[in-house]
Amino acid sequence: MDMIKLISVNNDELKNEALNVYLENNYYFSKISDNPLSISNVEEDIEVIPNGVQKNQKNYRLISFNDEILGVVDFLTDYPEKDIILIGFFIIKNDKQKQGLGTRIFRYLEKSFKNKKFLKIRIGVLVDNEIGLSFWKKQNFKEIERKFLKFEKSEKEVIVMEKEI
Repeated sequence: MDMIKLISVNNDELKNEALNVYLENNYYFSKISDNPLSISNVEEDIEVIPNGVQKNQKNYRLISFNDEILGVVDFLTDYPEKDIILIGFFIIKNDKQKQGLGTRIFRYLEKSFKNKKFLKIRIGVLVDNEIGLSFWKKQNFKEIERKFLKFEKSEKEVIVMEKEI
């Protein structure tokens, strides 16, 4: 049976593990930044929260699959409203994609969210992130709106998708 763990990133060694995941997912990061990735990107991602959100709603975790760090997930609880989880990002190393691991990890997350009585999961996917869009559609997410969000490079169109759980 698969052993999936979410690991809180609370020291430099774990921040470096997260940076390693970022560096091994150049497809996603090339969409939002021209600058080389560094530990400061990880630190910013760990800390950044929308206005009005409490620190205890923020969850930035390494994803361990059978004792190997494969990815990072960042999510907010009860955001943008009660009973909704917003996944800020869910990334898996490039060489671990297309093997069903992302789906297995997402099902684990989905089950854990459902067990905690959340009703919906919401995500935002860059319009030009074909890999991400394909993945989330396979997980039965449906488009609910489109909006423009500011990234490092520029404003980008994002498809907001949602799934009831």
